[in-house]
Amino acid sequence: MNSVCPHCGASFQPEPGFYFGALYVSYAFTVVLFVLVWLILHLLVHPPDWVYLVCIAGSAVVTSPFSFRFSRIIWLYWFGGLDRQP
Repeated sequence: MNSVCPHCGASFQPEPGFYFGALYVSYAFTVVLFVLVWLILHLLVHPPDWVYLVCIAGSAVVTSPFSFRFSRIIWLYWFGGLDRQP
C-alpha cells in the first residue's frame, strides 16, 4: 500500500490521535440518535420502559456501520486538514 495518495498527497497513515477524535464524533452521533429515538417514542407512542431500551439499543446497532464510517470522514475533513477537491 502506498504511504501517500498519488493524486492528492494525503497520508494514508493517520496520526495516533485520529482514532480518538473520530471516537468523540461517533459518540456525539450516538447521543443524538438516543435522544431522537427517545423523544419520538415519548411524544408519539409513550410505550413501557422496556420498549425504550429495545428501540434505542436496536437503533444503535443498526446505525453503527454508518456512524463508524461517517465519524472518521467528518473528523478527517473537519479537523484532519484535508480539503475536498471537485
